[in-house]
Amino acid sequence: MTKQENLGYTLTELMLTIIILSILLAIVLPLFSQVVGNVRLKLAILTLAQYWKITRFDAMGNGTTPHTLCMNDTNEGVQVAKILGNNCQTITSWNFLAKGVSIDRANSTLRTQASVAGNGGRIYRVSWADTDAGLGGSWGQLGRLVLIADGTSAKKCLFLFNVDGSWDIREDKKCNKR
Repeated sequence: MTKQENLGYTLTELMLTIIILSILLAIVLPLFSQVVGNVRLKLAILTLAQYWKITRFDAMGNGTTPHTLCMNDTNEGVQVAKILGNNCQTITSWNFLAKGVSIDRANSTLRTQASVAGNGGRIYRVSWADTDAGLGGSWGQLGRLVLIADGTSAKKCLFLFNVDGSWDIREDKKCNKR
């Protein structure tokens, strides 16, 4: 008799491989989702910060008419638009931040304006103009806009903390401090 060679894998080897892969996927997928959520959140807050900088810069030395950045949370994502004046209801062209990011309405304290848009009809706004506090001063409000992202419990916020127009980026519990 000749000895027959076995080709392939046994059922036990295949089952063990599937079990090990399942365990690895169960560990890696939530971590991957959290990393993606954190990247989206960071991208959104940095993009929004650039809009804040541009809006405030445009207001410096241009009189008392406010330059306003309007922010709206819709089913498609967070929208932003820069306008002259303070009537966010008239905006017809919006830009979107990163997908999977939304406004934490329970913790955002910026002034809101009623809107015809969905999501409770709230458009958040922040305005700058030449005021008694100086060029590019806050035009009538202080507060924060808090962003959250799918897949992560992290929060990031833009915090307008002084009437001179000063603001900064904060995260997590620091978003609640003045």
